[in-house]
Amino acid sequence: MRSGIVALAFIWFACTTVSKEGGSQTSTSTAETTATQKANEKNTSSPASNEPIAKIKFDKYEHDFGKIREGEKASYRFRVTNPGSVPLRITDVKPSCGCTSPGWTKEPIPPGGEGYVEVVFDSQGRSGEQMKTITVFANTDPPSHILRFRGIVVPQKQSEK
Repeated sequence: MRSGIVALAFIWFACTTVSKEGGSQTSTSTAETTATQKANEKNTSSPASNEPIAKIKFDKYEHDFGKIREGEKASYRFRVTNPGSVPLRITDVKPSCGCTSPGWTKEPIPPGGEGYVEVVFDSQGRSGEQMKTITVFANTDPPSHILRFRGIVVPQKQSEK
């Protein structure tokens, strides 16, 4: 009898999840979860924040600097447009390397409007082929977007010849 109570308690515990507020809620079935996910995909709100989801478009996703002399700082500005119906907010831009400094439009970009994501690559101490990424975070679905740039850094000694 006691093992039956323990088994029932275990099953009940396995089927119950604790919410962030500290209360309990019953787990939903797989069919219910799938239906909820499909409804959320059709919804124009982000499930996590209930904010409207914006759209983002870049003029290109990769830029080639070509040859860069070592020590030179090369910059490029990716053009960003908002083809959606709600303001686009770029919330953060993370470079893959400390050799890259990002900049971006801080104000919300209105529907039909334009903004930018700028990268400045410092080639000091680098040589040869370089490929770096920049991750752009925004109020979009998906929330992150990868931009790339590349270049060939010619060592200073070679560029002096």
